[in-house]
Amino acid sequence: MYVPVVLPFRKWETGHCKRLCGSEAYYSGNCDCGCPCRSDSCHHRGYVNNSYRRNKTEFSTFLVIISFILATHIAMTTANIMGDECDWFGSGLSTSASDGQRRGVTPVYLRCSQGHLEWVYPRGALRVLVRLGASGRDFRGCVKVGSNFGGARIFLEGPRSLVPLFSAEDGAPVQLVRCFHSRGGQAALYVEAATSKTDFTKEVASLTYDLEALPRGAAAYDPSEECRPCTKEEMAHAFCTSDLVARGIIRSIENKEELEVSQLTVKLTKLLRQSTEDNVSFSSTSVDDSNSVVMGNSDEEVFLNVALHCGARRGTGEFVFMARRKLGDLALSCAPRLEDWVNIVRKINKEGTAHCVLKS
Repeated sequence: MYVPVVLPFRKWETGHCKRLCGSEAYYSGNCDCGCPCRSDSCHHRGYVNNSYRRNKTEFSTFLVIISFILATHIAMTTANIMGDECDWFGSGLSTSASDGQRRGVTPVYLRCSQGHLEWVYPRGALRVLVRLGASGRDFRGCVKVGSNFGGARIFLEGPRSLVPLFSAEDGAPVQLVRCFHSRGGQAALYVEAATSKTDFTKEVASLTYDLEALPRGAAAYDPSEECRPCTKEEMAHAFCTSDLVARGIIRSIENKEELEVSQLTVKLTKLLRQSTEDNVSFSSTSVDDSNSVVMGNSDEEVFLNVALHCGARRGTGEFVFMARRKLGDLALSCAPRLEDWVNIVRKINKEGTAHCVLKS
């Protein structure tokens, strides 16, 4: 960035002051020109080091202005690269490289557990470094590309080479969730433009990501962790942190082998808590304060995903479903039977150990 530089004006450098400093006035009334004072007249007039102070102040002001300009430029450049640390939006048309063919690699740094990336007109490549904030914890990461994803391929940066993660030609469904594991608390995704196009046909490479910390002390991801029943403490935590908590009855289970998930269709009977983006609502006749099953005409349903390898089976009776939003879908966290949950709520609320007020 070119910054015009204006140096402080030093008065004594003018011909006028040089003449004065070389004359008898040098000793009396011209100390403000910057002439060295060698008589008491300067002290009497209050001119001791006066020009030095003035020049020093002007130079300090100059440094402050330049520092501000440089800091602003750096901040703007960093913002263009890093986004807001959760999401990133950019265009390949703005990526420049020394070879003039827009084949450079743009660094992107993401520090959230969930977020979105969108790259229009893919050119060159992105190196996307993901971490779980400043925790340094290892995690299992998953990504799902947009339904109209185009113009790029996704790789996971391995110890020695790039490992293919997604390509439109890999034969797998576009909506398949691709997962990976971190190394040393971070993982790098390499999003490479599929072709070196020079036209302006608009393509969009977009994806959402989700990072889930591994249990403390765990060296690697254990698939069985997704399938085991929740402990009492995990249920209480899930109730307070889930995007949706509701009572309901399982209507059906559909195994989607191509997506590696089992999808539960659940008829909701009582909404306990939810995030605003789920938009699940009930009529007043469908919700009451009792613990009985509401078998009215409500047809309110939600779809909850469970890993296919868990072998989910349809159970009878009413359950309390706790689910979190993951890559655009609701993933089931815990599902205790209603009668078991009622006992847990009574006990934990009495102990006062929950992070929120539990309800049933």
